[in-house]
Amino acid sequence: MYNSIGNYSTDIKKNFLECDFYFFKKKNIFKYLKIKKIINYFLNIKQLIFLIFFYNKWFKFNFKNNILYFNKIKNKIKNTIDIFFKLIILSKFKVTNFVNLKNMFSNLKNIIWTSIGFFSILDFFFIKNKYNINLKKIIIESIDKIPFLTKYIILNKIRISNSNRVRLGSYISENTTIMSEGYVNFNTFVGKSCMIEGRVSAGVIVFENSDLGGSSSIMGTLSGGGNNIISLGKNCLLGANSGLGISLGDNCIIESGLYITNGTKIFFNIKKKNILIKANKFSFINNLTFYRNSTNGKIECCKNNLFISKTNKFLQFN
Repeated sequence: MYNSIGNYSTDIKKNFLECDFYFFKKKNIFKYLKIKKIINYFLNIKQLIFLIFFYNKWFKFNFKNNILYFNKIKNKIKNTIDIFFKLIILSKFKVTNFVNLKNMFSNLKNIIWTSIGFFSILDFFFIKNKYNINLKKIIIESIDKIPFLTKYIILNKIRISNSNRVRLGSYISENTTIMSEGYVNFNTFVGKSCMIEGRVSAGVIVFENSDLGGSSSIMGTLSGGGNNIISLGKNCLLGANSGLGISLGDNCIIESGLYITNGTKIFFNIKKKNILIKANKFSFINNLTFYRNSTNGKIECCKNNLFISKTNKFLQFN
């Protein structure tokens, strides 16, 4: 069970657009507020006064549209506020339990995210015409259901070259660098000291000290990726333009330009013999190198005894 106070925004028709949440650690707040198992309970004046005077952390809180929110991350999504709550939980905490995001997109609408605020599409045209806003004087950052991470959370010891390529709902660990061509979707986990120049799709886990080369890709759980969570182990390297559709163990390498999916047939080099094996049999095995034989074009794999140290440490230093 997670508990928080939210500040929500609505469109002209009073439909929820989004919500930012403030989490409190003290459990006895419920004792003072005298609230018992209430969902989406709007704060009254006495409760607001209590928060303002008894909790220093709330002095800077803008009590405009406020809501005291209770949520179990395994519960089904009910509305827009529920979705934003879970996305922010994913980005602020290392959630080890299952977070239910089923039917998320059916409960969200496209929002125009701009340098002067965010609006529903109909509201934006209404406000633009009413106040005669010149489009050349504002920046439309995106038209999307999910905003990018830095709209809500600024992470310490993280380097993000292009912030609109990291979506809210991604968990980025410290000392990680995400270059301008790197992309990290929602519901993802990226471990410490990683270099991301490729794409981390929804539902993917990347463990610490791993590098994703330029334009590389890890298959996610959306768009036909299935329900299997794909993970990349520690100290792994995906070469530029490579792809991964199975889970790998630690210290693994995939050659540049090579895409390995679940059903790819691979020749495994063991004791000077090549055995044809399906790619899914290599899942979670450590110390593997995948490459394409330049002579015959066959995909091969061999064991390596290498520990992949960070290449170009100066580039990855935050």
